[in-house]
Amino acid sequence: MRVSWLGAIGVPVVAAAIGLWALRPGSDSPERLVRAAAEAMAAAARQHDPGGVLEHVSERFQSPEVGGKQELRAYLLAELLRGGVVEARLIETKVEVRSADEARLTGRLLMGQAAGGLDLGQRALDATFVNEDGTWRVVQARVRPVD
Repeated sequence: MRVSWLGAIGVPVVAAAIGLWALRPGSDSPERLVRAAAEAMAAAARQHDPGGVLEHVSERFQSPEVGGKQELRAYLLAELLRGGVVEARLIETKVEVRSADEARLTGRLLMGQAAGGLDLGQRALDATFVNEDGTWRVVQARVRPVD
C-alpha cells in the first residue's frame, strides 16, 4: 500500500519538478543580449537620453558616418539641441553570433522628427557588438539610407 501511495504522489511530483526545471528561464544568450542592448539604445534615443545611448557604445567605437565615440556624443547632443530625433525603432533585425564575445546585428532603423509631421526615414544598420566584461556594446556601426 505504501509503495502505491508513493508512486501515486511521488511520480507526479517528480515529473512536475522535472517539467519546471526544463522550463526554467535559461541564461541570456548573446543574441538576446545584443538585441536588448540595441533596443535600449533606440529607447534612449526616443527619450532624448544620449547617456542611455552611449552606455551601450564601446570606447573603441568607430563608424564611417560619424567617427568615434566622442564624435557620436557630439552628434547626439547636437540632435537634441535642434529638436532632432524623436522616434527610433529597429525592425527586421537579425543577430549573427560570431563568437562568445562578438555578434553582428543587421536590420532597419526607422528614424524621424516630430516638427511638421513624423518623417520615418529608413536606414540600413550593420553593427558589430562585443562583450566587454559582461556588457554587450557596439564597437562598429554603419548606417546608410535605404532606397
